[in-house]
Amino acid sequence: MHLAGGKTSKALTLFQVAKDKGLPVDAYCYTAAIDACSKAKLWKRALELLNEMEARGVPPSDVTFSVTISALGNGGQWSKALDLLDLMRRKGMTINLITYNSAITALSKAAKQSSRSQFGKGELWTKVMELLGQMKADGIEPDGFSFSSAISCCGAEGRWEEALQLVEIMQKGGPRMRPNKIAYTAAIASCGRSGEVEHALGLFRQMKDQGLAADRVAYNAVFSALRVAGKADLAEELWAEMCGTKQTNTAAIATARFDKSTTPDIITVSDAVAAMSSDDSTKGRARVDRVFAEAVMRGICLRKDTLDSQSEFDLSGMAFPVARAACRYIVNQVLASRDIDRGFTDLTFITGIGASRSHRQTPNGKVDDGTSAESNHTTSLREYVQEILSSDYDPPIMSCVPQRAQGVVQIKGTTLEECSQLKKS
Repeated sequence: MHLAGGKTSKALTLFQVAKDKGLPVDAYCYTAAIDACSKAKLWKRALELLNEMEARGVPPSDVTFSVTISALGNGGQWSKALDLLDLMRRKGMTINLITYNSAITALSKAAKQSSRSQFGKGELWTKVMELLGQMKADGIEPDGFSFSSAISCCGAEGRWEEALQLVEIMQKGGPRMRPNKIAYTAAIASCGRSGEVEHALGLFRQMKDQGLAADRVAYNAVFSALRVAGKADLAEELWAEMCGTKQTNTAAIATARFDKSTTPDIITVSDAVAAMSSDDSTKGRARVDRVFAEAVMRGICLRKDTLDSQSEFDLSGMAFPVARAACRYIVNQVLASRDIDRGFTDLTFITGIGASRSHRQTPNGKVDDGTSAESNHTTSLREYVQEILSSDYDPPIMSCVPQRAQGVVQIKGTTLEECSQLKKS
């Protein structure tokens, strides 16, 4: 029974028809059905099928347990996944590399999910380390996938030191254990989340030294570290390297090949702008403006021709540093490109009326993009846009929130005309 992705419902229906007609259904059929459930994240159904096998006297194989553990992991049920692993051990069944990897992956996925609300407080990394130890005791050598998933789990829970230790173990291991790009990227991200930028950059250099070309995911992991640490200069250098506009002569950042796999995306822009925004000087703002203009030219943030056809721009959903850069870019372009004899139309920014977020610097000087646990000042994007229009321009640009459109910030055409006249005078 072939169970391709997207055909889970049909496959399970055929499986049920086979049972209803009294056709022989063996362990292979059950395993295939459970695998379909795994792909569709139907963990409850997968567990039901496993229990049904036991009730019908169809002995599950080690592969059956493996795909069930994978299904539980995909459904966020790491505890049940470990329970199945213990059951296999009690039954005296062979636990192979694939099964162990399924359990480690279950823990890694759960750690990533929970880290969004309680970064650094989880304890799943200890269970991952226990599984790696158990593999060794069983005479099974973990492979690159085992370690990459374990490193991701450690990183999600703020255990960057353990992530580094795992990389070192991989470097000393055999060919199957040597760190690949995925492992390095996971370790870089682990260090980055904790603000350990020097370690993140060190891993980035090691990856290059091993002949592994950094892709966009690896670059973004480094940018995340630079954002957390507020390293504006290094962020500018890395951006230039990634875009191929500047070759670095320093050892601070590794040089990678330039192709489509290394071109920046919106995640790159968000973290690069946030990192550079830690320098709020005139020079620092100009640097952010240049990067955002490059992003627009590449079609990442705004279309290059958008100012010729629109006077309304959607900023909702943008991180605050990016919204600030977008605001400045749009206003500056409008003031520079419009013919004063034609006059100005009202300029509208859509901000929404969402939950308040933080946009200040944290007490340790790092950039707070609204996700920091140290956030102690919150504001809505609407209020923030009005604030930067006032603070980033001299004289301040006055804006308003229309009575019947509370989710927008508007600059009147007459205000833009006054600003244009002042710039030309």
